[in-house]
Amino acid sequence: MTPKLVLLAGGKGSRMGGNKPFAPWGRSTLIETLIARLKPQVRALVINAGAKDAPLVLPLSCLSLPLIFDDPAFAGMGPLAGVLSALDMACEAGDIQVITVPCDMPNVPEDMVAQLLASPPADIVHFKGERDYPLCALWQVSVTPALRVALQQADGGLGVMRFLSTQAVRTIAVSDDAAFANINQLPLPPGQGHGPSR
Repeated sequence: MTPKLVLLAGGKGSRMGGNKPFAPWGRSTLIETLIARLKPQVRALVINAGAKDAPLVLPLSCLSLPLIFDDPAFAGMGPLAGVLSALDMACEAGDIQVITVPCDMPNVPEDMVAQLLASPPADIVHFKGERDYPLCALWQVSVTPALRVALQQADGGLGVMRFLSTQAVRTIAVSDDAAFANINQLPLPPGQGHGPSR
């Protein structure tokens, strides 16, 4: 059975005025574009909205997808807090894996999930091209205790690659890095100018 996929949308998005998921993208928004791209690939999509009192919780709830929230103990500690929430959700559901994708990558491959599932098993499988894409990843729920301890021991934040260096990791070679570029690295679609929040 295909694992659930969690969109990581709990970041502050300060470079975009705190509204990154709903930044205009083509005829839609960034997160809606990504949802449309990912829905055919998985059995269920879930959104990690960060803190329960985050400003974007209400608009994210209007996307008709389940929301999960970060443990308040790890508030503001970066994307791995969202990954831990995804892993906790998977554990509670009796799943053995979960997939994560940041909300700011609108061009991820249409077979991204299939590539992750076809990889030889490891604690964590992620994509790597000219750079690493460690949050476009398949996580085994067995890493949950180690991630929780690492966040508890971190002083204000925990780098994703730093944590991955402590786990059994496999990478999938990327032939087109543009597919994994985030909104800050991509040209906007034709006819769409850069707003003042960028």
